[in-house]
Formats: sequence, C-alpha cells, structure tokens
Amino acid sequence: MLAQHGNTAVGCARILDLKKIGRMAVIREIRHRNVGSKLLRFAVTRIQEAGNMPTLGAQIGAIGFYASHGFLPEGPIFDDAGIPHRTMTLTGDHKKTLMPLDSKSLRFDTPDLLVAIEPKTSQKKMRIAIPRLSDEDASWLTPRLCCYASSHGANTLILQIPEGEVQFPLELPDNF
Repeated sequence: MLAQHGNTAVGCARILDLKKIGRMAVIREIRHRNVGSKLLRFAVTRIQEAGNMPTLGAQIGAIGFYASHGFLPEGPIFDDAGIPHRTMTLTGDHKKTLMPLDSKSLRFDTPDLLVAIEPKTSQKKMRIAIPRLSDEDASWLTPRLCCYASSHGANTLILQIPEGEVQFPLELPDNF
C-alpha cells in the first residue's frame, strides 16, 4: 500500500500473508506527520480483520515507533539486508490500543477508557502520570510503556499512579 500527497508517493508498507507487516518507509521530509502511523494502523486493521495477530521485523532504531503503537519485541536480533532487526508482535486484546497523539504524547484506548499519556524525560528517567487502571489494563499497558521508554533512551520508567510511584529499571531496547 502507498501513502500519497497529491500525486507523489510519500510512504509505503507491505502486508504478507495477512499476518506480517514489512518494508514500511516514509520519505524523510514527511516524517513526524503521522503518515507512518496511518500506514501502520491501516495494516494492523487489515490483519486483525482477517483474524490474525500482526507481527513485523523492526529495525532496532524504529523499535520506539512500533512500541508507541502497542507492539512488543520478542526473540533475538536478526540481520535483514545488513540492518539489525527484532521481531515485534501486537499481542493481547485487540480492543486496546496505544498510539501517538502527536510527537510527544501517546494515547491509550480501551472500549471504555481513553487516556492521554505525556511522558517527561530527564536524567535518563521517563516519568508518566496515569490514572488508576484495572489490573488487566495495567498489565497490557506497562510492558509497552517500558519498551517505549527504553527505546527513547530512558534507563528507568517511573509510573505515577494515584497510590504513588512505581519504578521499573529498563534494559536497552535490543535486549528488552
């Protein structure tokens, strides 16, 4: 599939076997305008409509982008065309989503909850204030926020919840 601006292609993505997303690319000058997010959400929707769980091979440098859409890394690093990659999968309840609101904020959706998440990073610590979540929502969201924080240079994620703060020491994104 192609993303176009007028008659010019500005991004692309491929869906293989209605399961795997591949070869996502957006022209450098167009990045940070939600073109990649729209392509990814379209691909995810098509795969989920076919009854499958979306997977992809993410370049190590793009893990944060995919984590911000709810994907989690799994398995070892592998080489694809001379570039280190990791498999990422969108697991869990497909009615829950995590995706960028803009370049600095995320949004977490469930059928009955919408939360704007505004990460603040200082001294390699990412701090995120979130409201009280059900145990199920917290168990879905927490590893995705840990992956997101790690891929954005944090070595600690601090979740501020109504009961206080919870700190998570983080690994590098290629080890997460």
